[in-house]
Amino acid sequence: MSDRVELKHLEMENQKYQFRYLRNQLNEKKLYRGDPRLLMYVYFHDGRKQAEIAKGLCVKPASLTVMLQRMEQAGLVNRKSDEQDQRVQRVYITELGRETSKKTVELFQKAVKGFFEGVSEEELAVYQGVLEKVKENVLRMLDETSGSETAEQESERTTCLSLQNI
Repeated sequence: MSDRVELKHLEMENQKYQFRYLRNQLNEKKLYRGDPRLLMYVYFHDGRKQAEIAKGLCVKPASLTVMLQRMEQAGLVNRKSDEQDQRVQRVYITELGRETSKKTVELFQKAVKGFFEGVSEEELAVYQGVLEKVKENVLRMLDETSGSETAEQESERTTCLSLQNI
């Protein structure tokens, strides 16, 4: 299959099915679409300011507030006013949130293992190399089309593209 358009469609279809599988598994944990990512962020960055979390996850503060309200009602996180500045809210994970996070990590690792079942280490290395080249091309294309981007916007965009900040 050398047709790049067909390959891109296959890649998108694969991602759709993988996300559907993960969403179905996570629905058993009563988590909404964006909640696992937020929960994992709080798990690894406990006590962060709500504004920092919004920036780190690249979501609007208002959207984050709604997500946090839902997760707070579910007993997964707590919000507390900052001791130095009462206007600032800090987000902390609860014991239930910690347990759910651990189960989510285990579920994700198990799913990824299943996704790549039967794929050799050599094939994975080639796949990783191809994905890295494609990522470089996409970032280059973004740079070319957004020439008026400031250094801060560039840094923020790159951070948002990376899941390493979780």
